[in-house]
Amino acid sequence: MEFIELNKKQFQRLQDNFSNSNYCQTTAWGDLKNITGWKSHYVGVMKDNSVICLALLISKCLFLKKSIFYAPRGFLTTYNNYEILEFFTKEIKKYIKKYGGIVLKIDPFIEYCKRNKDGRIISSQNKSNLVNFLKNLGYHHNGFTVGYTKEIQYRWSFYLKIDKSLDDIIVDMDKRCRRSLKKAQNYPLITKEVNRQNIEEFKKIMEHTCKRHNCFDRTIEYYQKIKETFNDTAVLLIVYLDKEKYLSDFKEDKLYNKIKNRNEKLIPLSAGVFIYDKYYMHYVYGGTYKEYMPLMAQYKLQFDMIKYAKDKKLPFYDFGGISGNFVLGSKDYGVYEFKRGFGGNVIEYIGEFDFVVNRLFYSIYYVAFNIYRNLKNILVTLKK
Repeated sequence: MEFIELNKKQFQRLQDNFSNSNYCQTTAWGDLKNITGWKSHYVGVMKDNSVICLALLISKCLFLKKSIFYAPRGFLTTYNNYEILEFFTKEIKKYIKKYGGIVLKIDPFIEYCKRNKDGRIISSQNKSNLVNFLKNLGYHHNGFTVGYTKEIQYRWSFYLKIDKSLDDIIVDMDKRCRRSLKKAQNYPLITKEVNRQNIEEFKKIMEHTCKRHNCFDRTIEYYQKIKETFNDTAVLLIVYLDKEKYLSDFKEDKLYNKIKNRNEKLIPLSAGVFIYDKYYMHYVYGGTYKEYMPLMAQYKLQFDMIKYAKDKKLPFYDFGGISGNFVLGSKDYGVYEFKRGFGGNVIEYIGEFDFVVNRLFYSIYYVAFNIYRNLKNILVTLKK
């Protein structure tokens, strides 16, 4: 086996050739992260003239020319060949040391457990042997966490199989979801793609939602860069209300007076960022104005994209992260309840691992990061 470094074009040709390929392990994702201060590295393993393991690593300089490295949803490999994992880990350790790396973070796109929409286990991939093997290689598993924790990527996700008729998808929805969709279809809602003319409207929706959920929003340049890097595989949308038609047909609606006082002809209500790869349509970022939720634009947004994903002949639709806490009334239960309404299942991923290369500087980074994160949460709360 041979450890190899690849250029961008070489990696791009190979990135979709693995069963666990995903949009986070693409040159487009690397380019997107470049604008937030991350640097892209493309590495792999070759055996008998074939690339058998691949990874996009992104690094960010922290202090004293020391860097954190991260393989977003990587590596790309089967994960059942321990010899490859051991070899790749040893070579990556040498590689990141050369660039001042103090730790490598990985959160593989590997399913640990599948659950039904209510959170009950329906199948397990029995990945405990893999977890233990990674631990033996020196990776620290950050645990089978529940909730929105400090992990970079969510550990729990809600997804829908869409390789069936649209009628069957609707039948599998719960009554509340079907009722909400029907209500959305009655209102004069219009879905439009985001462009330079309405990007500010998109950004305001996202800002509003981030304030509501106590998190920081991304920059307008970041959202623009998504479309630039992913091209046709990224879709940014806004759902609008046609004010004139609404005022004409819904005089008894409880939002009538509020909407009547708006100046826009098209009132932005809900927005989302969607990226699709080989198998999945991913709901990556999204938001809705809370005061206009009764118009059900958030349901129209998802249903429009489910239909779009079916047109692309994708087998799965990923609604994105949930907390993994299925207890009624728990924190962020509403996000899970909304996604569950569409039917589908829960995926629990294997989780995040840290491979520490420099223990002294990692300890400093770990303490500093937790202080920064706590201050960030305090600032968000104060701002709210």
